[in-house]
Amino acid sequence: MNMPVDGLVGLGAAEDHLREVALFVALHLGRAPGVLWPECDHPLLGDGGDGAAGAERTDALAASPDVTVLAAQIAATTGLAARPAPAGTPPGHLLVHQFAGAATWTVAGPAGDGRDASLRYRLRAGEVLYVPDGWSRAAEPTAGACWTVVVLDPDAPETPATD
Repeated sequence: MNMPVDGLVGLGAAEDHLREVALFVALHLGRAPGVLWPECDHPLLGDGGDGAAGAERTDALAASPDVTVLAAQIAATTGLAARPAPAGTPPGHLLVHQFAGAATWTVAGPAGDGRDASLRYRLRAGEVLYVPDGWSRAAEPTAGACWTVVVLDPDAPETPATD
């Protein structure tokens, strides 16, 4: 898998965050779930914030093409096809970006030794959860919790979806 993390140009403040995400995906893809506590915030997501600023960002992200932009940037930095997740529980490798509040995620799937594993992660604003394809997932959000999901498809052409 080609991870072009050194070729990021023109992404401004998002570059460091996307570089972290690309390295995180390279480590976890197809192996096991994991949580990234990024050192650098993505300007579309920030660190969650509090009060009106966080609520405004949450509303703006939900009502704008920013999730598509995020997916395109992730595709460019990981070399994988990436797209915003449709409503519901989409199949595929998922990157959950928690951008406000907190949620406890339960993920379950096959462990490396062939037995089933069930794990719980507490995701706070600014953190990223990777869920491998084939693993079930469920969220228990707190009040004000908001996240966005990007689906990664390692088998698709290395271009982002545009729809």
